Amino acid sequence: MSFLACTPSVFVIGDEYEILLNLRDPGLVSLSVGDETYYEENSGALRSERTVCRIRLPQAALDAAGRYEIIYRKTVERKAYFSLFEDEVRLAFAFTPVPKDGPVNIYYIADVHYAFETALKTVDYFGDALHLLIANGDLGEVETEENYLEVCEFLGVAAGGRVPIVMARGNHDTRGRLAERFTDYFPANGHDTYYTFTLGAFSGLVLDCGEDKPDDHREYGKYNGAPVYNGSNIFERFRRRETEFLRGVSLPEGKPRIAISHICPSLPVMEFDSVFNIEAEVYEAWNKELARIGIDVMITGHLHRLLVLGKNDERALRPNPYPIIVGARPDSRNNCMVGTALTLYPDRLEYKFTDNHHEVVDAGSIRFAD
Repeated sequence: MSFLACTPSVFVIGDEYEILLNLRDPGLVSLSVGDETYYEENSGALRSERTVCRIRLPQAALDAAGRYEIIYRKTVERKAYFSLFEDEVRLAFAFTPVPKDGPVNIYYIADVHYAFETALKTVDYFGDALHLLIANGDLGEVETEENYLEVCEFLGVAAGGRVPIVMARGNHDTRGRLAERFTDYFPANGHDTYYTFTLGAFSGLVLDCGEDKPDDHREYGKYNGAPVYNGSNIFERFRRRETEFLRGVSLPEGKPRIAISHICPSLPVMEFDSVFNIEAEVYEAWNKELARIGIDVMITGHLHRLLVLGKNDERALRPNPYPIIVGARPDSRNNCMVGTALTLYPDRLEYKFTDNHHEVVDAGSIRFAD
């Protein structure tokens, strides 16, 4: 793949795509799509001194073109005058847009926790018939740049650079030395990892609950070998900012509306008295807004189990105004992983819990309200 360290990822955010490129060496990069060229710039200055590049472009442009071409020039020396770059190199990728009328084949994965080889066998359920990949957090860890690159390599192979990816952050993605750099790699609304999107036959909303414990929990640092709280998180403030964001959200009428969140606000944990059952008032406010928005289903992970809850299910810790699919179950001891194969229709979402041998563990459907 010459100048690329791994296959690109085409992320979805709003009504745009954000194409992530990991370079082997710093250089100037642009994308040729149809008759247009797209760049990553900072107030008119093109970036040439980094190896992680994210270029945004309208969904409509790439959907119509069905391909994108990466144009790269390796940096020799960037100077105030007469900068030097190597000759241009090009690499093209085919792209398949999400169908506008359905059915849409979606594979959902979460909680990979570095079992990338097993996960790749799991997400390949649809083969070439895949239209969209949803990667819902806790794929790896975030201690080093190499950790991020390993996640990017996994996503590049899983989606092949040819189908879009909806990406959400998990609680493990909020920990570690380089947790603060998550938005250098993956889509964000500014620096906030929650956003809306529209995509072919449906629209959606990505939420982020942040960490799964209170901000002052002692797990977030150690001093002389003893765990103490070192003040590295302000997720309580982050969630309140997200509440205000939700109050301004509206999604298009006439299409299914799907919410994606690594941790479900209605079911953050299975036990009511657990330390992980946090932010009851905030999450109740979220659910009020999700009911107003008209979310048809929430797809979530984190619990490492497979569950389907109906609307206002008694198993939820707080009333859920939407059905819930908890659709990721890793089992590293047995070298097994289960994700969810989803097929979206205008009136329903069919699901199959499938493992890394493509065996169906369970299946069913959720019909959307009229």
